[in-house]
Amino acid sequence: MADLVEEFLTGQPAVADTERVLAALLVTRIYDTAKLGDRMWNERSQRFQETWRLLVGRHGGRVAGTHGELMISRFDGPARAIRCAAALRDAAQQIGVASAQGVHVGEIEMRGAPVGLTARVTMQLATHAGRGDILASRLVAELAIGSGLHFVDAGRISLDELGEPLSVVQATSEQHLEPACRPKSRPAEPAALTARESEVVNLIADGMSNAAIAAELKLSEHTVKRHVANILLKLDLPSRAAAAAFSARHAGPDGP
Repeated sequence: MADLVEEFLTGQPAVADTERVLAALLVTRIYDTAKLGDRMWNERSQRFQETWRLLVGRHGGRVAGTHGELMISRFDGPARAIRCAAALRDAAQQIGVASAQGVHVGEIEMRGAPVGLTARVTMQLATHAGRGDILASRLVAELAIGSGLHFVDAGRISLDELGEPLSVVQATSEQHLEPACRPKSRPAEPAALTARESEVVNLIADGMSNAAIAAELKLSEHTVKRHVANILLKLDLPSRAAAAAFSARHAGPDGP
């Protein structure tokens, strides 16, 4: 009404003063993999939505509404969004449903449900995510440096909203990198490691911290953390101590 009055008095259309902010969006979806009956599925779905609202609030986020089967929440930073996604994944498993989630960062309007490119991209990420996955744009990983979260490259995917493929990552917290979370397999041979990863594992065996390794190899500490996480994943090891022991076992006369 105020815009109409302003246009009538001035003869010029009112200028829309839209407030936009940079935010992290988390889109969560759940689905039935056990072929539950309608009644049981509705009960579990309702229970999860209640849990979703609770966990979003606990992680400093705000429930931004739903879009069909998709539940949308917003956060002031990507680390909070990822940690909430991890909590929601665990909650879904406890309730007995499967979850898939997408996280992206971009500008959205402060008021109302998120709309526009950022929201549409995040929804498509959640749609592309597999069971138990937290699929995020690489921008999320770049903005979460130093948060203690671990990101594994997931390639590039084509989205309807973008002119070129989007680089994406799988997100998980480092403390979840336990053998139970990874497929059971025999440890890889040392050749599975890159030359840089071999350098890192040797320095781990020497008792050096991530910060010391970063200084020695002239890398950022975040890059060293990524190398350590990749080493543990490739060798199916639970900890740095196990990586050090692995290096010692496979050392030859001139070193590993």
